[in-house]
Amino acid sequence: MSPDTRQTFDAQGFRQLVLSGAGCLEANVDAINALNVFPVPDGDTGINMLLTLRAATTTELPDAASATVGSMSSTLARGALLGARGNSGVIFSQFMKGLASGLAECEHADGAAFAGALRAAADAGYQAVGNPVEGTMLSVMRAAAEAVHPPDGASGAPEVLRTAYEAAERALAYTPEQLPVLKQAGVVDAGGQGVVAFLAGMVNFVSEEAIELRITAPEGGLESAAANVSHEFLEHTEEEMYGYCTQFVVQGEGLDPDAVRERVMAMAASTVVVGDDRVVRVHAHAEDPGPLLSMGAAIGALDQINIQNMDLQHQEFMSLHGYGEDAPEQAEATELAVIPVAPGDGIARVFRSLGATATVSGGQTMNPSAADIIAAVQQANAAFTIVLPNNKNIVLAAEQAAELSESPIAVVPSRSIPQGMAAMLEFNPDLTGEENAEAMRDALEGVRSGEVTTAVRSTTIDGVDVQEGQAIAILDGALAAAATTPNDALAAMLESAGPEEGALVTLYYGAGLSEEAAQEAAGAIAGRFGGIELEVHEGGQPHYHYLVSIE
Repeated sequence: MSPDTRQTFDAQGFRQLVLSGAGCLEANVDAINALNVFPVPDGDTGINMLLTLRAATTTELPDAASATVGSMSSTLARGALLGARGNSGVIFSQFMKGLASGLAECEHADGAAFAGALRAAADAGYQAVGNPVEGTMLSVMRAAAEAVHPPDGASGAPEVLRTAYEAAERALAYTPEQLPVLKQAGVVDAGGQGVVAFLAGMVNFVSEEAIELRITAPEGGLESAAANVSHEFLEHTEEEMYGYCTQFVVQGEGLDPDAVRERVMAMAASTVVVGDDRVVRVHAHAEDPGPLLSMGAAIGALDQINIQNMDLQHQEFMSLHGYGEDAPEQAEATELAVIPVAPGDGIARVFRSLGATATVSGGQTMNPSAADIIAAVQQANAAFTIVLPNNKNIVLAAEQAAELSESPIAVVPSRSIPQGMAAMLEFNPDLTGEENAEAMRDALEGVRSGEVTTAVRSTTIDGVDVQEGQAIAILDGALAAAATTPNDALAAMLESAGPEEGALVTLYYGAGLSEEAAQEAAGAIAGRFGGIELEVHEGGQPHYHYLVSIE
């Protein structure tokens, strides 16, 4: 796209600016991810910011004939808010909301308007965070805003955006001096780098002199950086990485994000609360997520609940790099081991109760690598190991681990947790490894697998209309139903499956769903399908309200 050197922009021009910023972020997303070597539960910074921007730029746009910069920026900001992923994405969505606030009255935007909007965007970012920390993306946002404020009436949009970008780049370079943990890890702040990439993309759209970002990842890339993180760095993070990373959206009328933020700050740490009078998104770290969810439910309808145990994730990171007293030692040598992949603590406990030697943490959106699987096999120290991937996106990694491993690995290609459980029930320690693997493979065909989750976008699949935010049920990989609640979707899925008398239906509940809700679902199922056996287990898996086995 040729550069646009106009001094002012209309609604479509503003959208193109944002698209160009998103394009630059996407082009550098892997390098930005490589900067994020912290053991945090929010995922890769670059991906989270990019997904947030994609949600903004793919939202339904205002009518082109009547759109103004104000209405366009407001629409994009709302899309970013609804689609924000992770801590960095949530803060960046608030940056977008601040931009929209600063441009609200603009039919067209000139240099002065952009300068004012950048100030509002930086302020919004700071207001979203309960305890702002310098040396993060917040510092980079503020530096960009201060460099162009107060606005120079003689400067057009291209000059303002370039000045803001250059100031942001300088602030980014200084982040390791503000946060010692960044300096120890040998990186600049990943979120700040994402902001710089976004501004660089905007400058490239308005300037004939294109910016070519040079992002210096840690020597050796992400794995090398993680391996070289100092013990002092890990001890520092251990104080902050506690309890549960709790994220959810509250939808309602007359909501007050500022009031919600104050309440959340009194209950939790690492607080980020953004939104408007209809949608409020909450991110916080708490020892108990229950009070946060209860507070949200008291003011509106909860959606997109995601709770992750940071204690376990931090311990795994510490153990992986040999730090701390809890670092596991290699097990005593044994003849046979079974290692399933498990997405939650409860599911891992069930696998171990059935005879699994150990489990690998992973599942949908958190696929372990071949190296992770090999490390678990080495830890088990068995002459022969059977691996259950339990997810279609992990089978290839398991098979690659089998090819690379120095000790024998047999992969039983289970594509779901129910298949993995069925295979585990066939395990017999008195048989050889190969005999067990064959019997476990045969067991995969005797179980039907169901899942209940929340739709992240509106679509139509297999004749089923799905609206974003609805509960959806998937049976054997095909969309079976969409409903208002997870329990309604579960019931519709079982109607579709039609379990026969004597069938065993097992529910593994997770994604923040309460035991009470799961037991209520079980009672309704027992009343509807007479003659079936029913079991309910806490799975603890993210994203999926229910994983369902029908045998």
